[in-house]
Amino acid sequence: MDITPEIAVNALVATPPGFTPIVGQRPMWLQQNRELALTGTLQDRTEVLGFSGPGYKKERLIAADGGPGAPNGKIVGLAASPDGLTLAVAEAEPGRIEIVMRYVLSDAGQNSVATFDGRFHSASLTWLAPDTLAVGLAGEPTGSPSQPDGGLYLIHVIGTITIEQVKVTCPLSMLVFSPDARHAIGEGDERTAPIFFNSHNLSCQPLGVDGPIRVLGWGPSNNVFLYSTPGGAGQGPGVFRYDIAKRKISLVAVSSGAAAYTGSGVVMALGNRDLSFQSAASSPDLRVTAQIASFDPKQTETLVDTLGVPTTPAMMMASTMTYSRGFAQLALQLFVAGPGGPMREIVTFSIIDRKAFVLASGPDRGVAVIGWSPIANRLVIFDGDGINGAFAVITPKR
Repeated sequence: MDITPEIAVNALVATPPGFTPIVGQRPMWLQQNRELALTGTLQDRTEVLGFSGPGYKKERLIAADGGPGAPNGKIVGLAASPDGLTLAVAEAEPGRIEIVMRYVLSDAGQNSVATFDGRFHSASLTWLAPDTLAVGLAGEPTGSPSQPDGGLYLIHVIGTITIEQVKVTCPLSMLVFSPDARHAIGEGDERTAPIFFNSHNLSCQPLGVDGPIRVLGWGPSNNVFLYSTPGGAGQGPGVFRYDIAKRKISLVAVSSGAAAYTGSGVVMALGNRDLSFQSAASSPDLRVTAQIASFDPKQTETLVDTLGVPTTPAMMMASTMTYSRGFAQLALQLFVAGPGGPMREIVTFSIIDRKAFVLASGPDRGVAVIGWSPIANRLVIFDGDGINGAFAVITPKR
C-alpha cells in the first residue's frame, strides 16, 4: 500500500521477502512496549519477528515453527504477557499441545510449563493477570476417559508453576475473555456452537446463534459485547450486540464486520443505513456508500457520518475496526469498489471532530493487519502479498 503524503511516519520497514501477515493476528508489543512483534508465515512456517531500536529496524526471530518457542511442533496460539516480557506459545505436536513460555528479554530462553495430551483442533491463550495464563483447548471426543477432549486450564507461572483445571460443562471453541475475566465467550466453529461462560459461578450456556462468530469488543460494564457473524439459523450477516443479563440480541449493522465500543460505552459501527438483510443477501456486490454510525445503547439517537467511499455489502463484511482509547480514534481497514478493481484503504476516524482521514491505500492484494500502540497512540500497518511486505508505524492526525 502507498502511504498518504504528509503523514507523520515514525517507521517504514520492509519485512523479509515472502513474510505474509496472518488474518486476525494483530501486532503485539513486547519488552514494555519497546519492541514490535509481527506474526506471519514464510514458506508455510509461522514466524514471530521482533522489531526494535531506532526506526524499528533491528530485527530478530522471537518464535517459529520448529524453532524458538515451538522447537518440536507448530505454533497454534500466542499471547504476550501484560508487561510484554513473556510470550506464551501453544505448540501443537501429534496428539498433544505443549505450552511454552518464551522469555523475550534479550533472548533469555524458554520453559515448557504444561503438556496436554489429546486430539485438539484449536487452542486459545489469554493472560488473565501477570501471573495467570488461561488455556482453552477445543478437542474432539476420543471415547477414552484417560484422554481429554478439551477443557479450560489456568497456569500460574510465578514461583512454583501450578495448573488448575476449571470445570466447564459446554464444549469449548476459541475463547475470548472479558477485560475483568468474569465472562468468556466461545466463538464456535464448524463443530461447536458459540457459548457463554461465567467464571465466577462456572455456569455455561449456549448463545443461541450459529457459529463461528467473532467477538469485536466489550462494553464498559463487561456485561455486553459486540460480535459479527456471517449469518445462519435465521440471523443475517452483520454486527450484533449481546446483553448477557437479559440474554438479548440487538442488531447493530447489516452486512458489516467492523464495530467497536468507545471508552464511554458508545457503539461505533461501519455500515450503510439503507441496507437490509434482504438487499444485502440478494445483491452482495451492490455499490453503497460506507458510513459510520455511533449511538449510546441507553439512548435513542444515532449519529451517522458518511465516509464518502463506495463499497459493497460483501466488502463491508471483510472490513475491520479497532479503537484507541488514549487517542479517541478509530482505525478501519476498508475495502473500496474502485474502477480498476477492489482497493484497500486504512482510514482513521476522530471521535472528537467526526473527521476521517486516509492513511494508506492500494490494490486489494495479500493480507493487511492493523493495531494501535498501547502507550504512544501510534498505528501499525503491516501488509504483505506473499512476495513483498512492509510495516509502517504512523502517528495519525488528530
